[in-house]
Amino acid sequence: MKIFRILLLLLTIFLVACSDDEHLIFENKEEAELVIGELVTPEMPEGYQINKITYDNDGFTHPVTKVFYEKQNHSITFMIASSWFDDDPSEKIKNDNIAEMIWITRDKEFVLKWRNSNQDSYKYLFTNNKQDKDWLISIAENYQVK
Repeated sequence: MKIFRILLLLLTIFLVACSDDEHLIFENKEEAELVIGELVTPEMPEGYQINKITYDNDGFTHPVTKVFYEKQNHSITFMIASSWFDDDPSEKIKNDNIAEMIWITRDKEFVLKWRNSNQDSYKYLFTNNKQDKDWLISIAENYQVK
């Protein structure tokens, strides 16, 4: 039993030491870019301010970057990640400017998911207001990767 505890302790130490997990929180875009590199964010309407930026990288899958915007009592979240929400109810949106665009309905949240090609990461815009759909589509259309 004592050998088992020692082995378990050594295994835990090894896993923690070899872990590439990163879970970072930033207060602004400049601070985030110093650590994670260039971050292309959508042009938000006047008055929307970045509340925080999070970056999660488990070392195995695509890193997840989230930018949380707020304006008074309205919040929007922008995310760059791999494919999420594939099993949630969704509606494909035909768009002349963007190859793949999907409107996803979750419990109390609505998500616009898009990308221009299979080589691109998915981009997401989250809202709690269903009426934001057309507005979020226009933000996605104006999103440009440098």
